[in-house]
Amino acid sequence: MELRQSGNNALDRLTQVMGFDVRFYGKSFSWLAAGQTSGIIRGIATTFLMARWLPRNIMGEFRYVLAMFAIAGMFAAGGVSTSIIRGIAKGDTVIVWAGIKRILMIAPLGSLLLIIAAAERYVVGETNVAIALAFSGILFPAYAICGLYGSILTGQERIQRLTKIAIINNSLFAICFFLVIWKTKELLPVFFAYLGIDILFRGFITWNEVRQLKKSGEAVSHLKLGDHLNAIGVIQALASQLDQILIQRFAGYGVLANYSVAMLIPEQMKDFVNALGGVILRRFSRHENNAKILAQTKKHFWTMAGLSGAMILAYWLVAPFFLPWFFPQYGEQVLPSLVYSLGLLGLTSIIGLNWFQAQHNLKALWLFYSANTAVQIISNIILIPLFGSWGAIVSKTFTRLALIPLTYPRSNPDIAQRS
Repeated sequence: MELRQSGNNALDRLTQVMGFDVRFYGKSFSWLAAGQTSGIIRGIATTFLMARWLPRNIMGEFRYVLAMFAIAGMFAAGGVSTSIIRGIAKGDTVIVWAGIKRILMIAPLGSLLLIIAAAERYVVGETNVAIALAFSGILFPAYAICGLYGSILTGQERIQRLTKIAIINNSLFAICFFLVIWKTKELLPVFFAYLGIDILFRGFITWNEVRQLKKSGEAVSHLKLGDHLNAIGVIQALASQLDQILIQRFAGYGVLANYSVAMLIPEQMKDFVNALGGVILRRFSRHENNAKILAQTKKHFWTMAGLSGAMILAYWLVAPFFLPWFFPQYGEQVLPSLVYSLGLLGLTSIIGLNWFQAQHNLKALWLFYSANTAVQIISNIILIPLFGSWGAIVSKTFTRLALIPLTYPRSNPDIAQRS
């Protein structure tokens, strides 16, 4: 009993020192870590299987189709997810239905883009890539909706259920994906399995969560934020995937496969941390914009910077041994991967960006994402034709590091003026 009391006292003191609820974030992070760990295992395992069993060109084709699918994601209305988290945190559950309608209005544009991309690949004689792109175009609206359960559960702070679903989904996916690759070793079955399994499982979960919600509140203010984030998402989707498209065009599918291995683990680490974004947004959405909260948020910013630096150091210690063992055909990608991992320091931005969203600071969001897109696209266009995958690595790493100052937490001047 005394030991438990001492532990509670230590947590209370740590909460005061750190400026945030250590119990809540510790518990949430533990559950999210379990879910994201299963996702990391899924991502590494699937890439491991492809690297071991698929020819390098087929793996490159797979990565190209995924890159095009991600670009089409500019029309997936990704800002709706933020709107749902923010709305449910404030009790406005009606935002879920309004968000689904908004997605169904915009998503057909993504389907059209993928169909056009499929026609272009068919004209140049890449029939399998064209079929995969056409298949993804048909299913794109369903894919855009099927992941909304995550936003609903995050808004409700039902982190345990979200984690359990992630573990089950990732485990089933890994098993099915293994069987498909082992049996076929061809692009089309692999891609059909990759997309189809996710849509069926996550679509059912989303349907089940939506049908249990009772409509309440309003959606207008949340949709306004989502619309701005959707517009930002259009330029962001192009900027984030342009490197892979340009590598394929200037260097071929083989080099694209190399690049996908170099970026694999750092990107999984980034996704691991970004999983906390929804929880952070929900907490920030319940706070008023005052000097005390802002000071605490600035402290979180520097704490995140320190944690990001520690992650980079850990990766530099492990990667030289891990990558050659796990991907023996891609042992030469150790140095590119280490350089790429320096961009993980950009995870510091997760604090400021979620603060801006919670405080409806649209000017700050537009400034960051516009600058991010411009720097990344321009540097990609200049560097990739000259240096191939190294150009992409330098471009993305430089962009992530250079724009961190734009995300330093600050007050929303519009709210300050109204108050």
